[in-house]
Amino acid sequence: MKIFNPIKLLSLFGLLLGLGLGNTLLAQDQYKLAGKPELKVKGTSTIHDWEMTSAQAQGTAEMILEGTTLKNVKSASVTMKTQSIKSGTAKMDEIAYESLKASKHTDIVFTLTSFRTLDNNRAQATGNLTIAGTTKPVTFNVETSTKAGLVQLTGEANIKFTDFNMKPPTALLGTVKTGNELKLSFKANFQPVTSYSKN
Repeated sequence: MKIFNPIKLLSLFGLLLGLGLGNTLLAQDQYKLAGKPELKVKGTSTIHDWEMTSAQAQGTAEMILEGTTLKNVKSASVTMKTQSIKSGTAKMDEIAYESLKASKHTDIVFTLTSFRTLDNNRAQATGNLTIAGTTKPVTFNVETSTKAGLVQLTGEANIKFTDFNMKPPTALLGTVKTGNELKLSFKANFQPVTSYSKN
């Protein structure tokens, strides 16, 4: 006759419960870019600072959430049309598109290669950024949050025109010169498409 062992039974129950909770709390979800993202490029010139913005992009991501906290981004890719970036001034746009080689390279693409969570909803997202036909690794400092099922990401990174084999634009026969340094920033919301449990 087998003797009932409550300790073994509790251990087995705990193991099954733990596996169940693990699958519930850690889910790999497929996401897509939602709404209108805010993408900005800021720079300087010998006259004044300037910025160009775009609210047009397409993107997908595979994310892991624990409850309402973003734990990891397994993969992500965002594409925007080069000529969707606008300054509000047609002449400046024309000069910028020439530097961006927009007629030949119609897309700007970021493909994530690693995502490292820090603390207080901060992270670093590193990926390959392709501008004007040149691809370079870039790391964005990112802040994350979740709201109503959306994963909200904001981030920024510093790059240079010359990093991507571009010449800083000039105007008025070279009397107005643009600085080489640029700041990229974004605000984007991702909404879930499908989900499946992580094994």
